[in-house]
Amino acid sequence: MASDGDRGELLVRLAELVPVIKAVKRDLPFPGPRAGLSLLVVLYRCGAMRLGELADCSEVDQSVISRHVADVEERGWVERVPNPRDGRSWYVRLTPDGERVVREALAHARHSIEGALDGWTDEDVAELSGLLGRFRAGFDAHRDRPLHRDRPPHPMPDTAPVPDTAQAQTVKGLR
Repeated sequence: MASDGDRGELLVRLAELVPVIKAVKRDLPFPGPRAGLSLLVVLYRCGAMRLGELADCSEVDQSVISRHVADVEERGWVERVPNPRDGRSWYVRLTPDGERVVREALAHARHSIEGALDGWTDEDVAELSGLLGRFRAGFDAHRDRPLHRDRPPHPMPDTAPVPDTAQAQTVKGLR
């Protein structure tokens, strides 16, 4: 078991990541609200799900997730499909255009952290990724409501077009 000092240092390091994550999100050329992008990424990684499941994964109230879904649905990035086992409920899933938007955002985010990983080997990156995943799983295991679904995640694409700078600047101006 980790010592109090090691756990404290870990908390400091995790807190130091918050501005990094915010900067990466802020620089994304995403033509919609950030909450919409988070929702799209959850659907991309976990697949279609009911609104309640999506609200749980996003740690927000169902009324909030309903508004976010309505916004991205209006943009054509998600669609509601009937539950084949129970016609009274619906699933939300990505449309092909929604999947394209997510892939482009993830490619841009990958590109934005590229410089920070200069000098890192593939093994270093894989080790950090694995340790963060292990930490997340351990965290979820000790909570009443896991932040993460028990579905295998959709693999992150290795390549996807990164929007050109002019397009990214145009989209930034829309925020």
